[in-house]
Amino acid sequence: MPAHHRIRHFVLVTLFVLFSVISATIAHAADRGKNGKIAFIANLTGVNQIYTVNPDGTDLFQVTDLPASSDDFALEPDFSPDGRRIVFPHDMSGALELYVVNADGTGLTQITHDGTFHAVPHWSPDGAHIVFSTSGETGLAAVVATIAADGSDKKVLTSPYWDSLGAEYTQDGKHIIFISQLDGLVAALWIMDTEGKHQQRLTAPEVEPGAPDVSPDGTHVVFYNNQNTPKPTSIFTMNLDGTELTRLTSPGHMDTLPVYSPDGTKILYMSDRLSPGSFDTFVMDADGSHKMRLIVGALAPNWGTKPRN
Repeated sequence: MPAHHRIRHFVLVTLFVLFSVISATIAHAADRGKNGKIAFIANLTGVNQIYTVNPDGTDLFQVTDLPASSDDFALEPDFSPDGRRIVFPHDMSGALELYVVNADGTGLTQITHDGTFHAVPHWSPDGAHIVFSTSGETGLAAVVATIAADGSDKKVLTSPYWDSLGAEYTQDGKHIIFISQLDGLVAALWIMDTEGKHQQRLTAPEVEPGAPDVSPDGTHVVFYNNQNTPKPTSIFTMNLDGTELTRLTSPGHMDTLPVYSPDGTKILYMSDRLSPGSFDTFVMDADGSHKMRLIVGALAPNWGTKPRN
């Protein structure tokens, strides 16, 4: 599904109409100085770029001016905890490396240089480190690794014999959750400490989760099911200890890549439910209520914290 066909009809008029419906409900959270801009991938110029926009639909801004990528989802933006920087992968060097850019588009910096696969980066709560997936030593599987924000001190944390992806720090900075095929499963959610020790599986084999995101209060995790399968996917939440699994979206669609708002009241996600064969960004309350389409054609949404002055 080429991005050119998914996103070509994205227009500012649509943004304004869709955002105006929800601006009143989100404005209160933004006024508290927590919910900042939303970052996403869009193809408005013939090439996928990272854009940001205010939650009320104003101030659409193109952050990057990058060459074309061979991977529609390569950019995968993630805001730093202070909302001032964005980390993302791109293959402009010939390999999928990690880059950091200021949210105003300045200071683009490549932080990995080893010519291997790097994907799904997420910042630590203190902004000092980044967790991501990269090629294992065997070259057969993806592993979870961490680096300092300047690209130094790389540490591989998981086995090179099982694919492990979608890693993210817990809010206390003491653990990392990740998706893995450890134990020969299709996919499962695991937790470990930041040195890769004390790994513990949190989900039953039938859940098959993907793309987890920890709630800002550190008590819940949101993810989609049926990872690594062609089946329709739905959004679920559960307690961080693996209890109280709750479905938030109805089956029969492709609902994926969920992420909490910084204040924890909303969840952004991608879905094809209103445009089969292409994805839009949707928003819902954290309990699954009040679902609505937010941005037509936007991919890989991420919600940043409003920077403090």
